[in-house]
Amino acid sequence: MTEETLAIDSDRCQGHAICYLLAPDLFEVDDEGRGSVTRAALESDADQAQAAVAIDRCPERAISLRSA
Repeated sequence: MTEETLAIDSDRCQGHAICYLLAPDLFEVDDEGRGSVTRAALESDADQAQAAVAIDRCPERAISLRSA
């Protein structure tokens, strides 16, 4: 079974901070609103659900799941 991890493409992120608003347990943002992943491994169904919403709602499509 392939494990997936959460990632943000920092080149695509434009600082909307939506990821943090939707999933503060998985993301943090800097002073300009640019996101970074704080917990890449999705350990629970709740983590997976929050990640899916953040991926779907990111206006720049900067968030993805990658095979580990």
